[in-house]
Amino acid sequence: MTEDTAHLTESIQALDDEDNVDIGQAYQLHAPFIARVIEKLTGAGPHVDDLLQETFIVAYKKREQFEKRSALRTWLYGIAKNLCMHHKRGLARFLNFKEKLQSFPSSASQTPDQNLEVSRELQLAESVITSMSFKQREVFVLYELEELEGPEIAELLGIPIGTVWTRLHKARQVFQTKLEKQKLREQSI
Repeated sequence: MTEDTAHLTESIQALDDEDNVDIGQAYQLHAPFIARVIEKLTGAGPHVDDLLQETFIVAYKKREQFEKRSALRTWLYGIAKNLCMHHKRGLARFLNFKEKLQSFPSSASQTPDQNLEVSRELQLAESVITSMSFKQREVFVLYELEELEGPEIAELLGIPIGTVWTRLHKARQVFQTKLEKQKLREQSI
């Protein structure tokens, strides 16, 4: 290889690197967020790693289609969201709050009865969130559990900010109403 050819090859590679997404770097930067969202949208389990891997495989295959009109994180989220919706269609369960419970520091001052009550409330919340429509659940999870701001959610989902607030409002109403009904049912038993 001549010096001119080597320089030309380096220039082409540099251009190619600029035009395409570096999937390795994208994985390092965004995999933790994408994994958390996948887990909260589909529930904990071995499928989370599979969906995370599939997200980056799809991103790799479609890296030339990324037009940089949105942030890379937004594009990756869109891929993950579509994979989660396909995955959810085949599953009966959603969200495992036990993982969330385990991440909280255990309080030595709580009695076993109090721990049992917390566990029951988390299971109840999981059941209520599972019953929401995917669109409401998606906004609810991103806002309430992932603590993203409304404008960021709007960008991730590709929807107007007003739609984010409408879905969040409806999701909160559904959550409150169903939670109260479930508690009444449990008290009557």
